[in-house]
Order: sequence, then C-alpha cells, then structure tokens
Amino acid sequence: MNIMLTGITYWLWLTERLDSAAAWRVYRHFGSPERAYFSDPAEYELVEGLEAAQRRLLRDKSTSEAERILARCDRQSIRPLTYTDTDYPERLRNIEVPPLVLYLRGRPLRFDERAVIAFAGTRRCTPYGAKVAFDFAGEVTSSGGIVATGVVDGCDASAAAGALRAGGPLCLVTAGGVDVPYYDSERSRALLDDAAAVGCVLSEAPPGTKHLGALFRRRNVILCGLACGVFCVEAPRRSGTLMVAAIAAEQGKEVYTVPANLGAEASSGTNDLLGRRLAVPVLSGRDLLADYAYLLPGGAGQAPSGWRVVTIPARPAEQTPPPAPAPETVPEPAAETRDTEKRVDSAAGSRYIELLDAFAHLTEEERTLLRALAAGPATTESLIAATGLGAATVSAVLTLLAVNGTVRECSGGRFELIPEALA
Repeated sequence: MNIMLTGITYWLWLTERLDSAAAWRVYRHFGSPERAYFSDPAEYELVEGLEAAQRRLLRDKSTSEAERILARCDRQSIRPLTYTDTDYPERLRNIEVPPLVLYLRGRPLRFDERAVIAFAGTRRCTPYGAKVAFDFAGEVTSSGGIVATGVVDGCDASAAAGALRAGGPLCLVTAGGVDVPYYDSERSRALLDDAAAVGCVLSEAPPGTKHLGALFRRRNVILCGLACGVFCVEAPRRSGTLMVAAIAAEQGKEVYTVPANLGAEASSGTNDLLGRRLAVPVLSGRDLLADYAYLLPGGAGQAPSGWRVVTIPARPAEQTPPPAPAPETVPEPAAETRDTEKRVDSAAGSRYIELLDAFAHLTEEERTLLRALAAGPATTESLIAATGLGAATVSAVLTLLAVNGTVRECSGGRFELIPEALA
C-alpha cells in the first residue's frame, strides 16, 4: 500500500469506485474519504444503503486509477475540486446528493455571490429558440449575471454563444469529461476552450470520460444546483429539457420560459409548463434577473425603491423584547451590525412593521428564517444557502410558520412573510 498518498487521492479513490449516491453515503458515514480508505472492511457493513458489490469495491485499496486521473488533470490544467475545498460552490452543498469531486477547467467562479441562470432547451431548436437563447444569454451576461448551460447543439450552444459574445463569464456543465468535446468537431472543441478562457467548464466525471446518456441526469442536477433560476428556452413535450425543469422544481428553483406559437411542436413542452403554471413567463434576459438583483454588481445592500432597511438582531439572551423605537421611525443600523440588514416590503401606504417585537417570542431557527425572508420571497434552496440550516430543518420550520400564518407559499415554490402576522 502506498503510504505517501496525497489527500486528493482518497477523494478520487472513493468517487471512481462508487456512483454519486453511494459515495455520498460513505462520506457521510466516515466523515472523510481518507477515514473510509483506512477503515476496517467490517466497518463497510455498517454503511446504510450500501450494496454488497459496493462494499467489495471499497475493499480494493489500489489507487492506480486515481493516480492516472490526477496525472491527466496535471497535464491538462484541470483542477479536482473536492466537497471541502473553499472554492466548492455552497449551492451544491445544499442539493440532496452533492458531487464529492468536481473537475474544473478554467477558473473558479463565485457562484454563491452571483445571479446564475441555467439555460436549457432542445437541441433541435427553431430559429426562434436559437435567437431567444442567444439574445437572453447576452442580456444576462451584460447585466452582470452568469449563464450556465450544457455543450450540446441547439439552445445550449446558442446560449453559450450569446454569453461569449457579451464577454462572459460562462459556465459549461458537461456530462462527460471537461476535456471531451460533445461533438468531434473544431467548433465543439473551441466552445470548451472559449468557456475555459472566460469562465469554467465543470463536470463530476473525470477527464477523458465520454458523454454517456446515463451521465446526463447528474449533469442536469449539478447545472440546476449552481443556478438561482432555470430558463427552459424551447422544448417539445418529449424532451430532456422538461426533465431539467422537474429537477429545478425538486430543488426549489424558479423555472422560466418564453411564450411561443401554440401550434409549434418545438415549444409544445414549454408552452405546457406555462399553461400548468409550472414556469414563469419572461420576455427578456433582464426579466430572468428580476428576482436576483441583489446578486448583481452593485446590488448588495442597496434597498430597491419602495423598501425600507431595518435591522433584525440576533436573539437576546433574555426572552423579553427590546424597547421599541420611537413611533414612525426606522432604526439606523449600527456599523458593527450592518451585515444583518434585510429589506422589508413597505410600499407607499403600508404601515411600518416593528420586527424587533414580532421576532422576540420565536425560536432561533424561526428567527433565522424570518430574517432571511425579510429580504423578500425566497425558495427553500436559497433559504438553506442563506441561513446555513439543514434542509430538513428549513422544511420543518417553514411548515410550522405556514401553519401559524407567519409565512405563505407563493409562485415558483417561494415563501414570503405575511406582514399582517408580524404587526
């Protein structure tokens, strides 16, 4: 056994042996790939949900494949990004089965701090779909957002071209290796090169992996996981794009699309999303960013028109609420508490809500979620990312708050405060 292994080798040893779900179970059980590697084989019997064949694979301690992958990464300037790395996107940590290793070609993007819109659509798109994808991607990029998409022809390629024309950045999420063009053509190779030059290419699959059909669901899970919202450009009723929309909904992400001719087969699936109110209609790339303005350059900390900025402090040690401020005044946040500023809707004619009193009797988890919701409606996924609470906790607390009439669910799986409940 090689006792001079580096830390990254254990991550690759685990992920090249097991599928994503099984590797995640092992990681959760042992706390690190290294502990899993050096554990007694009998301990593998205790990993919940692990099959006998998977336990046998873990007993094989050969790291030759992991070392081969690392050598290829080194030759091609591909970075293996592990679940515990500081550059690993927090948004992906909050999906049900996060990828333990991502292969990155290019430069890390600050996904968690930016408005990322995932573009998806049929590869057999019409000229209308291609133009919408190109134009909207260009608007998202020029407005300060990040376009994330795949590498196949049609809507994906058009969106990538629009983002590149606007100067990037661009993120391509691939099913196979980040060094493998989807098509054996110069244009397909150039797309990967251009994306890496202005942004990044990401994949859960090691370099050299072909774009096999079985890998596309995981690609779509990662694509949606990185994004704030998912734009389904154009798709017929039988299309992988609708699977992307379903994954986005599972993750609590907003789904968007554009209206199209009712009789057009190429857009029958996306029109159906609109008809069933499973997607929000948009008319421009800027519409895609409307809910995420605070993540655009210059948007942080700037209260939109019709909003007031108030401070919601951490829960005091005693259970008695702090003194209320003078009537009709908004307390000015102190310098040391400015990072707790949130936006509270107070359009003209609405009365001021004294949140300090309203939050005093709640549990810490309830207060944490309500502080996050004071910034405006949010999905479950964005609340997990904003608060650091676990998915089960957020879901349970939201249910309680909805039952007692403090929050309500609105369109797109988002939740919002009910001002009257806090008055």
